Amino acid sequence: MKNLFKILPLLFVIVLSLTACSRSDSAQTGQVDKIKILQGDEQCALPGEAFRKPLRLELLGPGEPGLLGGEGEPPPAVGVKVLFVPVDGSDLKLSADSTVSDAGGGVSVKVIAGRKIGDQYLRVIAADKSILVRFITGISIAGADQECSTEQLMHEPLTVRIVNAAGRPLSGVPVYFRINSAPGGKKTDARLQKTCVLTDPEGIAETNLKVGKKTGEYNINVEVADGRNNYNIRGINVRELGLNSWAVIITVLGGLAIFIFGMKQMSDGLQKVAGEKVKKILHFFTSNRFIAVLAGAVITAVIQSSSATTVMVIGFVNAGLLNLFQAIGIIFGANIGTTVTAQIISFNLYGLALPAIAVGLVVMFFNHRLAKGWGETLLGFGLLFFGMSIMSHELKTLGVFPSFIRFFQTFDCTSIDGIMPLGAVLGAIGIGTLVTVIIQSSSASTGIILALAGSGLINFYTAVPLVIGTNIGTTITAIFASLAANRRAKQAAFAHCFFNITGAVVMLALFYVPWKQTQIPVFLYFINHITSGDVFAAVPQNIVRHIAMAHTFFNVLNVILLLPFIGIIARVCAFFIPVRDEKSIVTQALEPHLLNTPSIALEQAVQSIRYMVKEAWAMVDCAIADCFIKVRVNEDEFESLGIREEKIDRLQGEITEYLVQITRRELSDEQAELVPLLMHCTNDAERIADHTANILTLTRRLAVSSSGLSKEGQEEVNILWGILKNQAHNVVNALHGTDSDKISGAIRDENKINKLVDEYENNHIDRLRDGKCDATVGVIFIEMLAEIEKIGDHLCNIAERAPQIQRQYVSLG
Repeated sequence: MKNLFKILPLLFVIVLSLTACSRSDSAQTGQVDKIKILQGDEQCALPGEAFRKPLRLELLGPGEPGLLGGEGEPPPAVGVKVLFVPVDGSDLKLSADSTVSDAGGGVSVKVIAGRKIGDQYLRVIAADKSILVRFITGISIAGADQECSTEQLMHEPLTVRIVNAAGRPLSGVPVYFRINSAPGGKKTDARLQKTCVLTDPEGIAETNLKVGKKTGEYNINVEVADGRNNYNIRGINVRELGLNSWAVIITVLGGLAIFIFGMKQMSDGLQKVAGEKVKKILHFFTSNRFIAVLAGAVITAVIQSSSATTVMVIGFVNAGLLNLFQAIGIIFGANIGTTVTAQIISFNLYGLALPAIAVGLVVMFFNHRLAKGWGETLLGFGLLFFGMSIMSHELKTLGVFPSFIRFFQTFDCTSIDGIMPLGAVLGAIGIGTLVTVIIQSSSASTGIILALAGSGLINFYTAVPLVIGTNIGTTITAIFASLAANRRAKQAAFAHCFFNITGAVVMLALFYVPWKQTQIPVFLYFINHITSGDVFAAVPQNIVRHIAMAHTFFNVLNVILLLPFIGIIARVCAFFIPVRDEKSIVTQALEPHLLNTPSIALEQAVQSIRYMVKEAWAMVDCAIADCFIKVRVNEDEFESLGIREEKIDRLQGEITEYLVQITRRELSDEQAELVPLLMHCTNDAERIADHTANILTLTRRLAVSSSGLSKEGQEEVNILWGILKNQAHNVVNALHGTDSDKISGAIRDENKINKLVDEYENNHIDRLRDGKCDATVGVIFIEMLAEIEKIGDHLCNIAERAPQIQRQYVSLG
């Protein structure tokens, strides 16, 4: 537990930074800068009846400048006395003549119509601010706020009823209807059936609206002008709603697609700017759990995807580059790093979207890798906010539609008597999980949640469980990545699931721990306390920033709670996915999940070639030392060497295919130059192994000959074999490190072999001339010299390419 304090300063800096960027003001007492009408303005009622909705107001104090120089979020004005004064002889009746604003700056009063017909005004006074609120007596309107499909008539007519002060209906009164505003502006194709209607004996006038082609609000102006009865009511706005479902779906999905593409573009650009060394942090800077968390957070913040980081971790574990403890630490950090996307989105930077797209596109045309990286970053940044603005605008339009409001109310998690409904909370978590599983991006899912909250379709209580669901859903990518990997990699994927699900359970429990007398869950209260604005006010303030902060602190809290127990988590993983024999763990050097990190993928290819050269030489060594020199034919050993030769052939194909896959990624010039060198080395290593079969054939021929090699011939083969063995040793080490002496040694050995082969051929001719050697055996001897010389040539080819490989390899690292 004491090790936890090593990471607390880092987490404290993160928390403090986020808090400083978020909390700029708090509720104010006594000061009122603005009185905002939430509902109840311009309502109609018949004489003596109560207006349908109470008048609800919100008092706001003076706003403070935001961190980036914006207007900031105005705080609620708490505890301010509010007076309600009827104006110009209005006979409105009120439930109270005065009241005091609540903790959210909210004020509410019920209003009852009097007997005076026409416009009635109520003055609302708070401190030194006042507003007039309009009510209309003597008229009722039915059929408002209907919802129907575009290019269709509303389901019910718009009905206006007019009465006199005594409540008796007035007939023959002209009522005028006019489309005041509609989606598409003046070019709208919406039409009213009638624009002027006389009331019938019941005092009723009706018309109907055919909605236009676009989704949105169709505002109709209703006006009464009867000079005969001196009955005049100026324009009353009536709202109707038209919905084009397909257009909404296409627009929202299009905005989401632009958002995701922008996120990827920004990620690619940041990676080019930072270079691949940032990704190699995962490989090299995981000496302990705390550094691993930091590495995971940094890399995820750069590549903007916890899923991508986790997949890389799975690949590293499967390739044997990371152990389980290191992997768990990185996964913890990735969960913190992924919250950066939501933090970026939560700042209202939509105005920078188009300028960023324009500037980014221009910068991308510069023929410089770093400039292109910055250009892609700016372009992605702009596209991200542009896509977000498209989604937000469309969802904000839907925020007033009853059908959508009812749908989101089915999993509304708003606290009832201080308790969040468990069924709705679990439902919201499930929806967040499902959406993330479908679109394979928790950042995109969080973006949708922020857009929904910004449009008013969901509240803070509902948004946080949805965000928790996205954390669970993002684990599916790691699960898929681990299916074809070894059991250690599967354990890492399980650790990811365990971390996110455990964190969700902890947060679920905190939802039912209220803060003192507020009846607000302690975690939500904490987020509201450190973030600008009051998210629990009558109209939630700064809700998008609150959700982003909740996302960040949820993951930071999980890391603080679970980091000391990495050992226990590793044992839990081992319990559910046991590894009974460590030798059974097969690491995959050519790990496909490393291809998106070309520097490490090339490193793995070099290691595989080194293994291939070692294995090919081991086969040749066995064929020469154990078979040819001893003239020993062992069918089992011959068969074993044949199987190993087939394995080398397969490995050549795998390495070549892996290198081809690397070329399909975006490579630096140095990386692109390295690929063909490695392909040539692979081919040389495979040809070395092929010579094993030739040597075994010579061994069979030598075994059935009438006489063996002469003593001189045996000594000469032994000398060449010793030099060849030293050359192979130098080549293998040259591929492993940066020792130039090994390379020059391998080339010197090749020169020795070539010189000695010529010398030994001449010696053999002399022995044939002197009758010291059988002619048939002599042919075998000459062929053996040729095999040794060819093997030396292939080793020399690899050695000659080794300096370039070392040079490029060092620059990659």
